[in-house]
Amino acid sequence: MLLAAWIGAMVLLVWFQARWRRGRRTWVLPALAGALVLMAVIWMAASRVKPDAGTRQPVVVKPLSPESQAVMSIVAARCQACHSDHATMMSWASFGLSLNDMDDIENNALPIYRQVVELQAMPMGNATQMTAEERATIARWYAARPH
Repeated sequence: MLLAAWIGAMVLLVWFQARWRRGRRTWVLPALAGALVLMAVIWMAASRVKPDAGTRQPVVVKPLSPESQAVMSIVAARCQACHSDHATMMSWASFGLSLNDMDDIENNALPIYRQVVELQAMPMGNATQMTAEERATIARWYAARPH
């Protein structure tokens, strides 16, 4: 919508310029272009308004089991460098897998288990130095999950 307003304003200004060169001065065209730009600016400003703190819903955080906490810390230390929304290592190699929080980890439990425990292919080339104990922790966590 914002792009359409900007394009519309530019079309109106080009049209005004073409008419100006032919000796016709139609001042309503730049006025309409200005109105479109003003509406776009107001719309952008309104979309940036944050809701009042009193209207926000409280965030409910479910407690994690000790195994899940251990897996979360392993993933944070060994996996999120490549597999997160803010990857710092080989972000090109993440293959769309983001492990930002425990929900992401739970939703990708099987691929994590296969790559980390069964195949031991991840971390790639063991770039983050994942230990055998950490792999065993992930295996225990996966086995204890309801399937």
